[in-house]
Amino acid sequence: MSVPISPAGSLNLLNNYLRELSDSGVTDILLTEAALGKLRILTAKPGQQVTGSANKAQELAEIRERATHSQSCLSLGTLRDTMVFSVGNPDSRIVFIGEAPGSEEEKQGEPFVGPAGKLLTKIIETMGMNREDVYISNILKFRPRIGNTDQGAKNRKPSAEEVAASIQCVRDEIDVVRPELIIALGGCAMQGLLELDEGVNRARGKLYDLGAHKAMVTFHPSYLLRSGANSEKRKLWEDMLMAMSYLRMPISDKQENYFKDR
Repeated sequence: MSVPISPAGSLNLLNNYLRELSDSGVTDILLTEAALGKLRILTAKPGQQVTGSANKAQELAEIRERATHSQSCLSLGTLRDTMVFSVGNPDSRIVFIGEAPGSEEEKQGEPFVGPAGKLLTKIIETMGMNREDVYISNILKFRPRIGNTDQGAKNRKPSAEEVAASIQCVRDEIDVVRPELIIALGGCAMQGLLELDEGVNRARGKLYDLGAHKAMVTFHPSYLLRSGANSEKRKLWEDMLMAMSYLRMPISDKQENYFKDR
């Protein structure tokens, strides 16, 4: 016999069941693509378009094309010509957003592939994921220019004007990916996304509303490379544990105590 139940009632039953599984020690469940698609429909807001991976890839490709020819960015005259778009899984639960590509990123056409990128990859792996599991982006898609000659490996912080000209692109990406959590890496990403006028140290350790999404702030990996202080690395790792807890990811004793003795 079938029993009628509203979508909201279905979600409540599902939520209670999943919590029971989690409390009993279950950390992962298997879903077919069909079941996942039905869940997306069930949880979508009124009027919200539900997209699958193929549609997301197409939408991101369209954003990439718009970014390549962005007049708001190119007309500034302060950015270099090579566009570096985002990378990763469009169905990711988590999105990392930095500030702008550097020299290595410009060469390889991919964000976070230089020394800071290698550190970010290590952080992601220590969280128990692969780089391919997450979505990685930058506020700016073009490397900020220094003078009119070859600047070599020198980089500079984006200006407020450059961020304002670029921010809509990354907002569009977020709307397509629909992550559960956005991690702003460093002050530039924090100010651009969350419009917070304070230091990263004061902003970290909290969850912020960013439209329909949750966001948090932590240090940019390049800051940790410059600082070299274990105290600052420990703070970033505390932020990652907070992110893992929010996403209900399993946390091992080794992960929990990773920086306790350092």
